[in-house]
Amino acid sequence: MNITRLFKTDYSAIIFTVFRTMINGCYSACCTFVMRLKCKLMNVELGHNVRFNGFARIERFKYSQIRIGNNVILNSSDRFNARGIGHCILQTSTDKAIIEIGDNSGLSGVSIVANVGVRIGQRVLIGADTKIGDRDDHHEIFGNTDAPIVIEDDVFIGMRCLIMKGVTIGRGSIIGAGSVVTKDIPEGVVAAGVPCKVIRKR
Repeated sequence: MNITRLFKTDYSAIIFTVFRTMINGCYSACCTFVMRLKCKLMNVELGHNVRFNGFARIERFKYSQIRIGNNVILNSSDRFNARGIGHCILQTSTDKAIIEIGDNSGLSGVSIVANVGVRIGQRVLIGADTKIGDRDDHHEIFGNTDAPIVIEDDVFIGMRCLIMKGVTIGRGSIIGAGSVVTKDIPEGVVAAGVPCKVIRKR
């Protein structure tokens, strides 16, 4: 192995990494500025130091509420997540719906739709392309009722999970990637599967 060439290659890689980091920082600042302006015009409540890495899709139904806490990060671009994520989506669909995201939480390409309420606690991390919805679509076919979702503090949810209506995920629990959560998960456990079941205590 040519050690001198290896060092030169590493040096070039460092330069490109620094350059990419600078570009991503500028892109994030631009997205955050535009999204904060949009949220203000839409009467979406934003805490301090909310960062939009990419342009999120936010739709607030009249009289409904969307509240995002302090130091929240919403990743909506694969510049900031190598797993090919889409846009974060926050959508309320009735005038009584509430979406809350607690302080110091992070979401990557997560879709949240609410007819009643989706409440996410503090220090919650939600992985790429997870879908969270408190409703069943096509009421004319299924005739089902909506039910709120609660994700308590310090929860970690892996990529590509489905969090279904009426579910509470207890404080400090971990949900494995690709899980479909159809029933309550207690606090302080590791759970995974389709449907999602408790595997062990943390």
